[in-house]
Amino acid sequence: MEAVAVSTDRLAEIAELAADLFSVSVEEVVGAESFIEDVEADSLLVIQLLVQLEKRYGVPIPDTELPRLVNLRATYELVAEYAGW
Repeated sequence: MEAVAVSTDRLAEIAELAADLFSVSVEEVVGAESFIEDVEADSLLVIQLLVQLEKRYGVPIPDTELPRLVNLRATYELVAEYAGW
């Protein structure tokens, strides 16, 4: 079983984007197990995060993937899957 390689630069970019959108610190985003519960991001903010990620990385991500945007790691893995990282 192969481990997923993580680009720390891209992970940091996503953390900064989420922190800005959710009006919290990057540290809070990094430490959150759940964006909704831990940083009080509502579903509209999670939708906005998806849109920002699509624009930033130039990849379409179906709305059906929204439930996967749970925390930073899951969000990174979702974008990586669609961007082919």
